[in-house]
Amino acid sequence: MYDIIQPRSKTDKSPKPESAYAMVSAIRRIHKRYNIDMVSCSQLGAVLKGLTTAFILEHGAEALLPSRREPLGPDLLRLIIGGHSATRSGQALASHVIDWDAPFFISLAAMFAVAGSTGFRKAEVALPSATTFDDRRLSRASLLWRIDGTLHADPSAELLRSLVADRDFAVIKPPRSKADQDGTKFGALPIYLPYVPADTANAASWLQRLELRLPCHGQHRRLRPLFAEGPHSLTPMSHGTVDRFLGLLLRSVLPEAEAKKYSFHSFRVGFACALLAAGCPPATIQALARWRSVESLAIYARLNPSDYGDWVSKALLQRTDSTTTRRLPALPILDNFDLIQSFATSDSIFTRVRTRDTDPASAPTVPDTPTPRRPRRSPSLPTRHRH
Repeated sequence: MYDIIQPRSKTDKSPKPESAYAMVSAIRRIHKRYNIDMVSCSQLGAVLKGLTTAFILEHGAEALLPSRREPLGPDLLRLIIGGHSATRSGQALASHVIDWDAPFFISLAAMFAVAGSTGFRKAEVALPSATTFDDRRLSRASLLWRIDGTLHADPSAELLRSLVADRDFAVIKPPRSKADQDGTKFGALPIYLPYVPADTANAASWLQRLELRLPCHGQHRRLRPLFAEGPHSLTPMSHGTVDRFLGLLLRSVLPEAEAKKYSFHSFRVGFACALLAAGCPPATIQALARWRSVESLAIYARLNPSDYGDWVSKALLQRTDSTTTRRLPALPILDNFDLIQSFATSDSIFTRVRTRDTDPASAPTVPDTPTPRRPRRSPSLPTRHRH
């Protein structure tokens, strides 16, 4: 099994032993349903231990660490949507020219800002290839507005222009997702995004611009994707388009090697990291990011607009510079002796240890130390009983 599976990532030299173990375990569970006995878990565990040992000897222990995407937090979000000299309107972006007032770039910025304030997955805001647009993606009907305490499903341009900062909200109804297949868990519980136009990363402000620049009313709101590729097109923003332009914008503000550490999933990671930095309790983070658990569902149901908006606003004020162990820079060390020597001076005990190990004749003679004998226990005295 291990010889035929492929690594999950192109950067991995070999598949991880846990992948083979997971595949065999899945096959074992299926056979168990039909009362067919297979190899025991203890035997599988022994094989996994041997595979893991061989993997470490060949690739090193660090190769076993998960390679996670870096968090794309509020600061970097602001840079890629116009807050950097290389991403401002009029700058070249491959064969395109950035224009944050054009329908395509407004839609793109609105998507990134929404992802940074909600943790939406890419499949919820954009369309995978060879897939039909359906209720698993955000449509214009998914967007409502809470203006002066009143909900509006199809607001006029006048209402949208009357939005007041820190009072009004963009309201998003979550679509069906892998954590909510039938849409009954999170779909009935809306997301509240506070309107703060002074912040470049504010999602409600970008959604307001999207509504005013690309008006859509009536039944058309159900048919039109929230983020489209063209000004008059019903074509949703595709995964390929999102990945391409996110990569171009990241490479405009970061070195190539750093930009590769990010993907659209980085928005979700960054949102969770920003909430944690803002002091948000873990169970509430699960609720706001819509990770399905008993605790998160209970908390999500109790979040009112002001509480929801407060956490989103606090998250946008945080810096997310956390990283994973796998992403830390590797030391240029070849073996354990190099590790010792890198911390030692020429006349230190570490150097003498290396010399002794490589040249036994030079090792000083150390007399054998007798093993201390365990003291003999005195026999216990009989207990005297008082008559």
